[in-house]
Amino acid sequence: MVSLRNYFTMAMVICMIFCMFQFSGVASELLNDYGKNPYAENLEELPGRDDAFSGGQSSTRGQGRILYIGAERSPAADVAQNWAAYRKRDIWCCSSVQEYKDLEEAGGQIEFDLAVIDSDSLDWGLADLTGCLKDLAQTGTDLIFANLPDVSVIEENKELQQFLGISGIREQSASAVGVYLYGGFLLGGETIYRSEEKEIHEKKQDMELEFPWYELAAGTVTYMTGIMEDKEDYLDYPPVIWRNRLESSFVFAVNGDYMEGVSGLGLLSAMSAKVKEYEIYPVVNAQNLMILNYPGLAEENETEMRRRYNRSSRNVFRDVMWPDIVTAYEKSNLGLSAMMAPQYDYKDTNLPEQETLALYMKLLNERNAEAGLSGLCMSDGGLEERLEEDEAFFREGLPDYRFTSFYAAGLPEEEIRSALGKGMLTDVRTVVEDDRGDSEIIGYLSDQVTRQVALSDGLRYTYRQDFQNKCAETALGYSSVWVDAAEIIYPEDDGAETWREVSKNLAGDLSENWKELRAFSRTTVSECDGRIRNFLSMEYQVRKEGDQIFLESDNGGETAWFIFRMNTDFDVSIEGGRLEELEEGIYLIETQKEKVTLTLSEGDSNDIFR
Repeated sequence: MVSLRNYFTMAMVICMIFCMFQFSGVASELLNDYGKNPYAENLEELPGRDDAFSGGQSSTRGQGRILYIGAERSPAADVAQNWAAYRKRDIWCCSSVQEYKDLEEAGGQIEFDLAVIDSDSLDWGLADLTGCLKDLAQTGTDLIFANLPDVSVIEENKELQQFLGISGIREQSASAVGVYLYGGFLLGGETIYRSEEKEIHEKKQDMELEFPWYELAAGTVTYMTGIMEDKEDYLDYPPVIWRNRLESSFVFAVNGDYMEGVSGLGLLSAMSAKVKEYEIYPVVNAQNLMILNYPGLAEENETEMRRRYNRSSRNVFRDVMWPDIVTAYEKSNLGLSAMMAPQYDYKDTNLPEQETLALYMKLLNERNAEAGLSGLCMSDGGLEERLEEDEAFFREGLPDYRFTSFYAAGLPEEEIRSALGKGMLTDVRTVVEDDRGDSEIIGYLSDQVTRQVALSDGLRYTYRQDFQNKCAETALGYSSVWVDAAEIIYPEDDGAETWREVSKNLAGDLSENWKELRAFSRTTVSECDGRIRNFLSMEYQVRKEGDQIFLESDNGGETAWFIFRMNTDFDVSIEGGRLEELEEGIYLIETQKEKVTLTLSEGDSNDIFR
């Protein structure tokens, strides 16, 4: 039997606990200032297109000049030019070897750090083509073949075979079952793009698997190979990416289309770093998870939602999708942004609800996530007309909120440019675009508004996307994953998978495939925008004296990040910044100083290059 004294004690404890929980809930509600956007700034005060580095042809910059030989417009040209701009290096473009020779004759001997060769667009029937490339290599210029000539050309040209490090041709065309990426080349480590499980293999395998099987000469180094079904030794696999060592330089070869698009940026970065004692270059340092067209704030496609989930679309967003999104976000190292779609269909009678808007603004703010705006529309009507309707809705529930990010949702670029700076888009500082397959994944859409590309489909993360992600991280320290809620609410056909089916690997993929890249920052879309602007506007210089490396940049006191790669074994200390090891011999430098000093101390400093 409980005494009266114990009864009152227990009652008081229960009351205290109740009050504490109530107080924490009230405090959380009061402190959740979801009605204002912390990323809203005056666009005119942010770095703009005029502040960005613009590379070109210059005879005065000296070190680090790049040469491109090939068609003026091609995937290789796109990669070479964008990579040069991101690296703040001048690039000289020649449409043919003859144009390069004319350039030399007109301007004297011009020194190039490396040359990118677009073999697909060159006339290999010219008698002196290979000889001219050999002459270029003898000047100390490292050559990168973004693609290889047809196998018949290589078979008939023994001089070219020797130049590329090919000792023979085993098969004109080999069919691989997967791809093996060696560790220490791209960030993210060794990767086998193959699964023994048939279901996983069929869903994820989209790498190029058909290519000539070249046998390589002694002295070559292989970085990626195809995986053959009946062989277990990686050393006996057909090479995909390799390096040949010449007397004065190196020649890299890419057997296939892997140098195209964002992949080319990472491969050029890795190759450039592999031919030097060390290399330092700037990166954005941003990892984003974007939930596109989420949440919808009006009832959508009600009949189909009832059939598939036995609930309304608003309940699908809240009860089915949101818990999985939160789990994936918390297990990953990616920042969260939700690109809201007030309505999918502007022609029906279902209107967005203020109560739903307030709920998600609170939920997003609690997780330091950003609420952006989507341009998606399932019905007819112009963008500006729809934005006027959206503005009336948002101004009622969020009178002080200023949207700073916008998802293009496949809209024409001209229509978006026309709407920027007006109404709901007055404060938009960055536009998220779908991947177009080219290598300009960050840049400017207008004079004051940046563009950033969503690279990876979080619901259908394939081997090719993983390879591209490693390349983007290697080149720019940038990653951008998207999940499109619209395809769940408006599936393409009756047999389309439900959210539960397509999202079952979301959290696992984001956790597993980014675990080696956790040193990079999780950012929202607008946070990423600020880093993109600083990255594009910043210039830098690097020099080495004795055992010290001096890095100077014009970052203006803003935080800047650099990747530092070494190919010799030294211990490293830093003054003026912070150093974090990404992988063996690869570090991330963070600094707000304009001058950073790296000191190398004794180690096994065997020269593995020249």
